[in-house]
Amino acid sequence: MYMPLWNEIEGHTLDGLTLGKLLRSEGRTAWFSTVGPDGEPAVLSVFEALNDEEAVEARLQAAARVQHPGLHVIRKVGSGRLEDESLVYALMEPFDQTLTEVLRDRPLTPDETREVTESLLSALETVEAAGLYHGHVDASGVLGVGDNIKLRSDCLTQRHGQSDAPALAALIYNALTGRRFSSERDALQLPAPFATLVRAGAGNNASLAAMRRVLSAPPVTNAGATNPSPAAPVSAAAPSVKGSSAPRDAAPKAAVPSSPRRRYDTEARPRKRPSVAIAAVVLMVIVLVVFWYATKRPARHTPISGEAPSPASSSQPAPAGVPPAATPAGHAASTMGAPQTVKPSPATGTRPAPAKAPAESPSAGAERSVWHVVAYTYTREDAAQHMATELAAQYPKLEPQVFSPTGHAPFLVTLGGGMNRQEAFARRDAARAAGMPSDTYAQNFRK
Repeated sequence: MYMPLWNEIEGHTLDGLTLGKLLRSEGRTAWFSTVGPDGEPAVLSVFEALNDEEAVEARLQAAARVQHPGLHVIRKVGSGRLEDESLVYALMEPFDQTLTEVLRDRPLTPDETREVTESLLSALETVEAAGLYHGHVDASGVLGVGDNIKLRSDCLTQRHGQSDAPALAALIYNALTGRRFSSERDALQLPAPFATLVRAGAGNNASLAAMRRVLSAPPVTNAGATNPSPAAPVSAAAPSVKGSSAPRDAAPKAAVPSSPRRRYDTEARPRKRPSVAIAAVVLMVIVLVVFWYATKRPARHTPISGEAPSPASSSQPAPAGVPPAATPAGHAASTMGAPQTVKPSPATGTRPAPAKAPAESPSAGAERSVWHVVAYTYTREDAAQHMATELAAQYPKLEPQVFSPTGHAPFLVTLGGGMNRQEAFARRDAARAAGMPSDTYAQNFRK
């Protein structure tokens, strides 16, 4: 017999429940407003049974058993007949609005997106642990229920190796930009940690576990900064469909349960070595003092304040009246605002001032001094390269790269490659000012 259109059965009764206004329809499924047996407002998800009534009802019963604050609650599952057609239904709690309605007005802020991501990822982890697959992770299925963010649950099916991670990654990109996600390349324009988070969900090894590791990792920012507080939930991002225009307070912690946060394993966690830097500086000072006293002569020109005395310069004097040239501060100093070295005054008297040799000029037989600015230390090269790629996207002028003093572990994420001491400290200061960790340091590696 002919099954009427969904909007044609508004006002009919199914198993004692009145089908109110049609809220949405998608093929053989439709949502209607209704009133539950307790007299409270509810939503009725109705499924057209196509010779699979028992299978659909069993699937909904399995979905109703999955309990999580981030999943839309199914209060009752049943079946009935309407116009001689068999229908299966799920009686669900009401909701205020969907994420689709919010995104029609504007994209979400990073803080709002993180709040939505926390709730959905936690809910999907519970779904996956129950051996189920969602399959409809999109903006229309993200619901604002009071102050909580919930994911529809009437679509859960048995999981056969599928993962909801790619759909969640696409939803995060859509929420932040208002555009449809097409490839991993799209994620490069997103702020941290969402660029890495989306790639973890959309790459070849995409998984919810990979996305959780990214979301739980400490942010790549100044070490003294604190994590941003959770943003208002979806229902606060736009006026509620019930007419309330005032933003709601942030959802209580129970709304988005704080599942155990797993930190990066020790191989992927940045480690700093300030004691090594201090020891290297002390050793450098001792070597320079010994070298200076060993080559000291009565007529030695006074070195620039703050720099180690240079070795004997060429016997060829500079032209009379021309002051010695200052050591250049390098690329980092010229582009990032580091102070230039002060030029010394010309020597008095008839004897011309000798030209100053480079500060790092080694003596005969000595090793060459090469300085690096170290931001992070890793035991795995791939982890170091991943961090360098992330930093390059945010701080291209700092030229992040991977450097290994020994050719094997540890692998250092350095800024700008090898340079002299003055350039290294100028780049270190510029990196800290740009937002890099405050314990970024400069260290000498002899070659």
